[in-house]
Amino acid sequence: MPKPSRDRWVVLYTASEPFEGNIVLELLRSAGIPAMPSVLGHIYVQLTSPVEILVPQEYLEQAQRVLAEAKEPPEPKEGDNGHYGE
Repeated sequence: MPKPSRDRWVVLYTASEPFEGNIVLELLRSAGIPAMPSVLGHIYVQLTSPVEILVPQEYLEQAQRVLAEAKEPPEPKEGDNGHYGE
């Protein structure tokens, strides 16, 4: 797969802080979607700054589907009443 050029990367998602951004990055990368973070804010407050998650333009629709699927609650399994330990 050819490496996408940086000038065609678009914002897919804005995470409220880096921890959330890392979760989204790993979700996308595990689905085979190239992704990179862009921290918003000053270098000294990066631990609490919002993070934009960028993907190549050509992966945008696929990345949107991956995020949408991750937000859907899982289907309950037969016999699962939704309670742990029961």
